[in-house]
Amino acid sequence: MNRRAVLTGLVTASAVVLLSGCHLTPTSSAQNPPASPAGIITAAGHGWTSRGLDGPVYAARSCHYRHGTHGELLPDPRCTPGALDPTVTADDLHTTICRPGGYTASVRPPERLTEPVKKQIMAAYGVPWSQAHHYELDHLIELSAGGASDTRNLWPEPNDDAHQYKRGTYVHNDKDQVEAVTFDAICSGTATLATVQKAVATNWSSALTVLHLPRGQR
Repeated sequence: MNRRAVLTGLVTASAVVLLSGCHLTPTSSAQNPPASPAGIITAAGHGWTSRGLDGPVYAARSCHYRHGTHGELLPDPRCTPGALDPTVTADDLHTTICRPGGYTASVRPPERLTEPVKKQIMAAYGVPWSQAHHYELDHLIELSAGGASDTRNLWPEPNDDAHQYKRGTYVHNDKDQVEAVTFDAICSGTATLATVQKAVATNWSSALTVLHLPRGQR
């Protein structure tokens, strides 16, 4: 191998941005988000192992919020297209997300893995870490809708975003209400798993309208 090839390899390797404890990710997606939305991806299992969360972390300030119809913050589809857990399918809802006794606690990664990820993703979205207490590391496609904990399904969601719905036991921000309604719709058969996942990933703030679901408080 010639000297130029060696130097090129070293530069390429140094460009990869990795989470502490995360799995290796392709160089092409790790430094900056792709130029156009990649679409929902399918994660490896739940999107994490004891070693860390799967997926890339992008450079600081390379991800940008969008806005919904009423000014709601939406994640950047280049950085956060959404990621699905392949272990949740339309055929096994009664033993996964809709099972009695709950499901999400069994697949949610521990805080020791998510806290460093939250810091990295907040930096990617240009949110100062000093504001961390105002944000939650949110699953774009919620775990209760078959979402995975791959970094491509995570974004910093502000918890003061509660303009359309009153706060309650299950509602800390407007997206929580959307998740509560869509979860009930999936488990009652009013909406399919796939249509909910697509609507929420595309624009969570308009998902209930697109799915023709009520907007009432749970």
